[in-house]
Amino acid sequence: MGPIESCRLNSSGELLPYKAQNGAGYTLEAQFGITPNGSPDPDFMDWEIKSHSAGAVTLMTPEPNTGTYLDNLEVFLRQYGTRIQPERLDFASRHDVGKQNVKTKLTMRLEGYDPNTGKVTDPEGGLMLRGPRGELAAGWKFEKIIQHWKNKHSNTCFVSYSTTKGDKNYYQYGPKVILGKGTSLDKLLDALYKSIIYYDPGINMKLIDGKWKPKKRNQFRVSWTNLPSLYVMMVEHDLSGI
Repeated sequence: MGPIESCRLNSSGELLPYKAQNGAGYTLEAQFGITPNGSPDPDFMDWEIKSHSAGAVTLMTPEPNTGTYLDNLEVFLRQYGTRIQPERLDFASRHDVGKQNVKTKLTMRLEGYDPNTGKVTDPEGGLMLRGPRGELAAGWKFEKIIQHWKNKHSNTCFVSYSTTKGDKNYYQYGPKVILGKGTSLDKLLDALYKSIIYYDPGINMKLIDGKWKPKKRNQFRVSWTNLPSLYVMMVEHDLSGI
């Protein structure tokens, strides 16, 4: 199709201009009739579709289902976030399993998992962000992580793209795509424990008209070079001849 102006679909399926820098994924999804949403199901015909140019890949964005974050987001941000501006609270910093984050003072732990056997030892455990006193700031129980991963990422298509920047951004996709097929619980848990998959949130609250308005993005990411360790098979296709 050549260069496509940055855009997204709204909830009614209308095509709208999109000016932010992260428009590559929205623009690609719009060509398949996919509206931005938090659905746990694959994007298109049982395939998850992801744009890729370089660097890290955002694999999934599941919301925590336990902890202070779930109880009261404002309290969570005031305790562990950063207040750069008087009317904005931010929580945005990479967290690896077993390492305390210098900025947030939180440590990510994979609880109820035995790295020696690669097995879950406590089904009530999961990926937990804990503070210096052991308090639970946010957590994703095993059931949620595993179900989200199995439902959405068993088949994933990574579409290459290039960007032309200006007053409006344009994205050109392909011709190379990479198909990742087949996932397993063992691969996922091992990657989380070793921080091959890491937590890299982009969460904030802004004070607008006297009320705090949240923007949530709980990202779990992986470097492009580590992606093959997550799939049983990865195959590259060049679509230029089609």
